Amino acid sequence: MTTRARYRTGMIEYFETATQERVGNVAALGFYDDFYGKAIDTTFTWTAIDVSAVGLTTPVLIADSATAGACGLVSLPLDATSEAQETGLTWGDQRTLVLNAGVQFECRLAYHTLPTTLGIAVFGLAADKNAVADSVTESIWFRSDASGAITVENDDTGAGETSKVATGITMVADVFHIFRIDCTTPTAIQFFIDGNRVATATTFSMAAAAAALKLQPYFHLAKASGTGIGEIYLDYCRAWQNRV
Repeated sequence: MTTRARYRTGMIEYFETATQERVGNVAALGFYDDFYGKAIDTTFTWTAIDVSAVGLTTPVLIADSATAGACGLVSLPLDATSEAQETGLTWGDQRTLVLNAGVQFECRLAYHTLPTTLGIAVFGLAADKNAVADSVTESIWFRSDASGAITVENDDTGAGETSKVATGITMVADVFHIFRIDCTTPTAIQFFIDGNRVATATTFSMAAAAAALKLQPYFHLAKASGTGIGEIYLDYCRAWQNRV
């Protein structure tokens, strides 16, 4: 593989040409977690979402997970127990990424088990956590509804809301993809999968949101009821931006 760089809005990004993974950056502020070690850092970084009455929805590192290029994997599972369930990771509503600072988000993940009946997966950038994806006040994310078909959407609490725009990408179990969100221009957010821009015919605008809207990384898989299943394998999460 070949590593190249690009300069954009005061930041330098280094990326692999074959995978389009951002392997480093020169930015005023940057975050990276490849989930090394023996446990998820829920003390200083992440808040685990684990909601079930009797089922298993606990985010957990997969032991010795040097597989499919992933040296550290997090499992975010729903099981077949018939109940409302949630699993995921956020920054616990500590929102320190800023929309108009050119924030960039990237993650690599796969569906180990595709979401089924009533299961909704969302991942990207968001405001405060809510059990219902459509009730999150502001969001910029990728989404799947009870399938592996990936859509993209944003919600700025105003007229800029754009819901479930098709990307043409359907996930296959255990196949990883790199997902990136580029907020360089808040009135024209761009979404990428494996380096290819998706939903290019749609303008995703956050114009109705505050220019300095605070956001957090957001990974959430949930169902309101029923026996639907699903499991995300999250490899890494990156975010970087200019200083405000």
